[in-house]
Amino acid sequence: MSAYTCACPHCDCAVESREWVHEVAGDDLVYCCEACMQRHPKGMVPCHSPGCDCGERMERERELAS
Repeated sequence: MSAYTCACPHCDCAVESREWVHEVAGDDLVYCCEACMQRHPKGMVPCHSPGCDCGERMERERELAS
């Protein structure tokens, strides 16, 4: 199976396992977890994939932007 990269701009996880591939209808995007698929509402939802810090990164970026 070919590996995709998570479509979340804050995340570079390789999406390999079918269990954590989420496809958005009408769209070819795949996400490594539900949080990424929902685009981290308010930047507070952490990524659920092991080894990924995109939730933390989004929170840091929010702090820097304010």
